[in-house]
Amino acid sequence: MNRITACATAALTAVLSAPVLAYEQGSFILRGGMATVAPDTSSSALSLNGGSIPQTGVDVDDGSALGLTGVYMFRDHWGLELVAATPFSHDIEVVGQGLGGSFNLGETKHLPPTLLVQWYPMEPQSNIQPYVGLGVNYTAFFDEEISSTADSAFEGLGATGDAELSLDNSFGLAAEAGIDFTFGADQRWLFNMSVFWMDIETDAKVKVPGLGEVTANVDIDPLVYMAGLGYRF
Repeated sequence: MNRITACATAALTAVLSAPVLAYEQGSFILRGGMATVAPDTSSSALSLNGGSIPQTGVDVDDGSALGLTGVYMFRDHWGLELVAATPFSHDIEVVGQGLGGSFNLGETKHLPPTLLVQWYPMEPQSNIQPYVGLGVNYTAFFDEEISSTADSAFEGLGATGDAELSLDNSFGLAAEAGIDFTFGADQRWLFNMSVFWMDIETDAKVKVPGLGEVTANVDIDPLVYMAGLGYRF
């Protein structure tokens, strides 16, 4: 019995004395959760073959997808984060009265890979870890589709075929703020909440057979909200 007690005491002592994995140089953090892109859209008026169409603009709806981030702590308090996600899908609308009222223009998907340098102000062993980050974002648009509503609207203006939508890819600044709450016996698991701001600007083009090209410059500039779980290695 004494041997059993001694072994149990030694094991408990080893567990309690083991260092808690901290936010320190050389550690790696993986996070995942649902992310929602909420655009703060502004745009120029639509232009047809270089001529402005008054009382028109473009709006972009919210979209949600699975967000993933990986962080390498290259120094105590400092991390390098790569942000990735499954594709986001957004509806695009023409707004205003210039084309007879607002209508759904179509939809697009995008991927927003983002690289940020992060600063963690708390001590590495703290169980609550706020952080901020600054970096760059690249947004790739793909699978653009024109809605049947838009095709009907263009037909009413004299179009002779189906329109085609395209959006230019974007490169700009990105910033973030977030917080981790660690939990579990060894504090490796964490609950994360974060918000990103991304500078996304694109030129939208609609090629309309029989009419020409409709264009608009669109500032999307979304806030991206993400909440989920993570693990520290």
